Amino acid sequence: MTHIILGHCCKDASCVKVCPQDCIHPAPREPGFESAERLYIDPRTCIDCTACVEACPASAIKSEHELTIAENRYTLQAQEFFSTTSVVSGPAARRVTFEQSLGTPGGRLKVAVVGSGPAAMYTVRELLRRSGSVRVTVFEQHGEIGGLLHRGVSPDHSEIRDMIRLFEVPFNDDRVEVILNTEVGVDISVSALRSRFDAVVLAYGASQPRKIGSIDEAGRGGVYEAIDILTAANSGSSDSPPHGPLGPECVVVGAGNVALDIVRYVARMNIDSAAGGAVRELVVLSRSAPDRASFTPSSFYELLDLDSVDLLIDAAGIVPESSSKSALLQDISTLPSADVSGAEYGWWHQGYQKLRVILSFGNDVTSIEGTSSSEVAVVTASGRRFVASSAICAAGFTTKNIAGLPAGESGTVLNRRGKVISRETGGPLERLYVVGWAKRGATGGVGDNRVCARETVAQLAADVGLENGDTR
Repeated sequence: MTHIILGHCCKDASCVKVCPQDCIHPAPREPGFESAERLYIDPRTCIDCTACVEACPASAIKSEHELTIAENRYTLQAQEFFSTTSVVSGPAARRVTFEQSLGTPGGRLKVAVVGSGPAAMYTVRELLRRSGSVRVTVFEQHGEIGGLLHRGVSPDHSEIRDMIRLFEVPFNDDRVEVILNTEVGVDISVSALRSRFDAVVLAYGASQPRKIGSIDEAGRGGVYEAIDILTAANSGSSDSPPHGPLGPECVVVGAGNVALDIVRYVARMNIDSAAGGAVRELVVLSRSAPDRASFTPSSFYELLDLDSVDLLIDAAGIVPESSSKSALLQDISTLPSADVSGAEYGWWHQGYQKLRVILSFGNDVTSIEGTSSSEVAVVTASGRRFVASSAICAAGFTTKNIAGLPAGESGTVLNRRGKVISRETGGPLERLYVVGWAKRGATGGVGDNRVCARETVAQLAADVGLENGDTR
């Protein structure tokens, strides 16, 4: 009997390290690791030892015989991966090297880490592993550590939120000091940090909602940010959510995992209001075509499996070909089609109980406007207008602008493999580094920050001479 990695795999790769058979792929530094949504266990060489189960911080590994009917798809996906990918598994496989020993300098290297989310956590872990004398000071603008892992992950994903336990060991180390309620760029400047520390690592992520076209003043009353809703849900303040009545029709702008988290939030809360009642129809607008959708397959299937939701596809949008080789695209193509032009308006008054969710692909939203009837109209570049009672913006995240930092066009901090570079000269800015979403953009999950942090800290270590035992 083999073990199976489920869709909420975080790619932390702790499982790879403990596997005695080297049967979990793609491993760090193997082709396809960075682009893979999750890892897979080779059923041909798995010995059912359960070491990976205990090591997985996201509780994403189960024995094959414990899978639910909905989870059986992950068994088939693992079989497909190993039937189409050339990897070497078993005791003879080359083991992955995880850490590079850099010695223990006798002095005290002082490093500031800006932010306390997953990227910061992996950075702190990597620094502590490389040096026994390093002193790390973490600056967090909020009153608790964890970043979006603490505030922005849906309460539905308790296994992902439980990954906060990864922070316990590094952040409680006596070499680490955490300073809360201190915003870099406001309470203390980047230049001040650079003058007080031997190195500064920017790990503040991408927590600012990405701007969606234009929102006129008339439309603001019914327009809300997804991150505000999820933050309120995580804080337990659902009695007074940061929005007014959402129904009966709602439009979600964006189609990433956060957008689908909002769909599940609406389905769970089934919000009532004196003006419009519960949300009965929710249209999810994706700028991309289905083959470039921002949501992960696991998020799609979680939504598809909800008994309280009927999932459909907008016939007037981009619909994938049923002949596609992708199992995900095949499943999207088989969704029932829906007309969101208004012809079916009022269908929920006929005793229909489920939340009708319509995926609409190929919609580049340019503006959100108010209407004369206190509704909002979401307008696309092609001229389509989606009129609804409310709109929720979930188009992803970007980094905030901080004085003294060179920002790239994509919203990231300009960098070369984690070393921050000058916009004017293209050369590195001394003692300044970046990691996580601020480094690579708002892509990848929690575990992707492990490899990202290793690369950045390797640059830092080489610059300050840790490899040679230099104490600075």
